[in-house]
Amino acid sequence: PAGPTFAELATDWLSGVKSGVIGRRRGRKGVGYSTTTLEGYGRSLRYVLVPEFGARVAAEIDDGEWQSWVDRLSRERLSRSRIANHVAVARAIYGWASRPTRRLVPRNALVGIELPPNDEKPRTRVADAEEAAELLEALDPADRVAYALAFYAGLRRAEIRRLEWQDIELDGYRLRVVKSKSQAGTGRRPPIAEPLRPILLNEYMRQGRPSKGAVLTVSVISNKLGDRSRRYWGWKRAEDDTWIPSGSPSPPLEPITLHECRHTYASFVMAAGYTLKELMEYMGHSSLQAAERYIKLLPRPDETDPAERLNAYLRRRASGD
Repeated sequence: PAGPTFAELATDWLSGVKSGVIGRRRGRKGVGYSTTTLEGYGRSLRYVLVPEFGARVAAEIDDGEWQSWVDRLSRERLSRSRIANHVAVARAIYGWASRPTRRLVPRNALVGIELPPNDEKPRTRVADAEEAAELLEALDPADRVAYALAFYAGLRRAEIRRLEWQDIELDGYRLRVVKSKSQAGTGRRPPIAEPLRPILLNEYMRQGRPSKGAVLTVSVISNKLGDRSRRYWGWKRAEDDTWIPSGSPSPPLEPITLHECRHTYASFVMAAGYTLKELMEYMGHSSLQAAERYIKLLPRPDETDPAERLNAYLRRRASGD
């Protein structure tokens, strides 16, 4: 062969990134990629990029082939964000391999790749308390746990996957996030909403009252959970691969993603009167800017005069309550 294969380059690059030798983020000297990010790189290579290009000599895959591949993924209705993630991994590999000090490939063939139009709707949906309960009730018990942890504890997808029984206070209303994508999120103990406790207890009994081990018995990493949930919520895939109402339940429930469930938890916390600082802590954010995105999701207060909230607070303070 006229050089290393794509799989060989990918293996060397990922090994270097994991060890911290290469690929560290700009502006964060000495800080490597998070475990969650590295896991995402590994999945992209293992399930998408290596099966497609792994056996090919990397230098022989030109930009036209990469563009055709991106266009095919778009026709297959893979989301723009997922395509962008796969392209970012391949571009990083070629960027590392084409450095003048290596020259494992002559150039980075992904520099000019055009992604699909950015016409995806921003993920700003939240559910109110009644809708959240209705969405959960429609699900299979094993799938219900993942969505409940996002709705009522604000956990990220990877945090849900890692959660173990010893991290949960079943007699109380707290759990511990042992490992998060950020230092701010690691070790946090968010308060959990009351509706989550019976769901966790039911799952605990269903699994035979384990003393340790994973809380989840289903995968939250692939799209399978979302596809199953849509079917429980009254949707089915049409011949063109879009989702259409199935007729049961009728009308169908509006689908929601795990990330949007996390948004919902943030809206619950803010509506309940927690401070922005507390929201940062419970959501695992290190900056106010990251937390402030949730403010716009808050429901409007049911009041005729906004001044009444201020006056009611001052009256309570004056009376010693």
